[in-house]
Amino acid sequence: VVVVCLPWLAMAEEPAATPVDSAISVMLLGSIGFQMSIFYLVNWPDEDIKRETWKVISACISIFVAVLLFQGFNQVVEEYIIEGGGEMWEVFVDVSQLLFWLSCMQVTLAITSGAVNELWGGTPPSMEKIEVNVKSLAVLLAHVTGFSSINAFGSVQQTFFSDDPVLAFMIVPAGFFSLFALYHGFDILRDYVSEADDGEVDEYEAKWDEETEEAENDVAGLSLAFLTVQAFRFSISGVLPNVEGIESPETAGTHGPVQWLCLWVCGIACGILGILCIQYKKFIPHPSARVERMTKIVRNYFMFASSWSFFYTAKWAFTHTKLGEQESMLHVVLALVVTAVVFVNIFVIDYILDNDLFGQSEEEEDEAESALDEVILALSVLVGFSWEQSFDTAVSVLASSLSGEVPQAFVKLAMSLVLVAIVFPAWRFYILPKELELTSEMSDQGQKLKRLKTHAQGHYHLMVNPETEDHHLDKAHLKMKQERLQYMGLHNSPEPKGLIHVQVTAKGVQIQDRSAVQEPKKQKTKHLQKAATVNLLD
Repeated sequence: VVVVCLPWLAMAEEPAATPVDSAISVMLLGSIGFQMSIFYLVNWPDEDIKRETWKVISACISIFVAVLLFQGFNQVVEEYIIEGGGEMWEVFVDVSQLLFWLSCMQVTLAITSGAVNELWGGTPPSMEKIEVNVKSLAVLLAHVTGFSSINAFGSVQQTFFSDDPVLAFMIVPAGFFSLFALYHGFDILRDYVSEADDGEVDEYEAKWDEETEEAENDVAGLSLAFLTVQAFRFSISGVLPNVEGIESPETAGTHGPVQWLCLWVCGIACGILGILCIQYKKFIPHPSARVERMTKIVRNYFMFASSWSFFYTAKWAFTHTKLGEQESMLHVVLALVVTAVVFVNIFVIDYILDNDLFGQSEEEEDEAESALDEVILALSVLVGFSWEQSFDTAVSVLASSLSGEVPQAFVKLAMSLVLVAIVFPAWRFYILPKELELTSEMSDQGQKLKRLKTHAQGHYHLMVNPETEDHHLDKAHLKMKQERLQYMGLHNSPEPKGLIHVQVTAKGVQIQDRSAVQEPKKQKTKHLQKAATVNLLD
């Protein structure tokens, strides 16, 4: 009791803590709790929990980096290009930014996928290497372009649709059809480039098209959902927030419990509609490629709208308290709460997957897995966005302190680029490959590879254990070779006539028949409760 009370006694003798002191204290304590929680979850015995945790970490960091990049460049554009112009000039510049980032995404993915290597006679690298390169840049540029889309259509909403809450919703169909028209144009361009060299679409060009379409779907879902929630907030409170979703200090803390509940109900409704979109093939058995893509965008849209609604519900609730008086503290607490809620939802999703609540057929499981991945992405966006807001506050304070020597916009851009230079490589080289590895283990081939790795690890432990006897090592090595043959598919290779295999042990010589080696019993490749264990000495 004395030890616990000492800090409080010490605080009583010191001056009252400032809001910045309190925010730093909560940030330090919360960061330690956040990091330790991650260690627990990435080492959880349930394979689904580990996989979904890595997905959350990966998506969170990609969003964090994307928002930093966009905010840094957008600050420079606002101060040195938009400043002094009218509303129409601002809309034009913001839409131009969207077109710029969309074009950058198309070109960058074309180069990294190897789809245009023929233009300069280059040889495309292996598809395994391309997978990580394309995925990392596709995710990053999709999120940067998504926030650019929010900025562009948000400017249109503020300029032309801000007079009435019902009118504010009109930006959503306008934005949807505008983006879909742009996507159709880029799709025609990709088809032309892919078939320009030999008239056929190879695996690299197909990869370019696949990853680009997925990135474009995320852009549409992320941005249109944010604009919808802006309209929700306008309808409920009578105040349309600015392009970034921020309200003035006079109105930010005036939202009561009834308004929180209304926005929360909007989030629930969007979530239910998003789940119903999972079953769209029951209503449209044989959809065309265009209808299927539109359905994916709509599903993304509802999932993101649900997440944005929950985020601003929490922000309204916390702003209504004393936290609303301390912006830095508000952002830190909100980030910690959102993170905790997302971690809890990982266990909810694991329960859904383990109990086949969306159906037991393979097709239903695949659809449920894809949809729940979008739920994880939507929730992870909020984690990354909430932490970025906390860091943005810190960056703004530092930029203000140096504004006398260097323009504030360039200070923020420089610090954003430094943070990106530190965080992005770690995500690209360590976090994203781990996420892709765990995701690939859900396939039949991935399960075989995982089993082979488990055997190799078991063999290593036997090798370094000084108490392991030699004949046990021989037996373990033989079993591991058999697993490798199964994984490589070498049992089906022809053998020379008369060839036999023998096993020499302390018990004597035994003839081994390769044809008698049985394929391991096929297990359910998804939602294994615990990591598989093997005994090489059986």
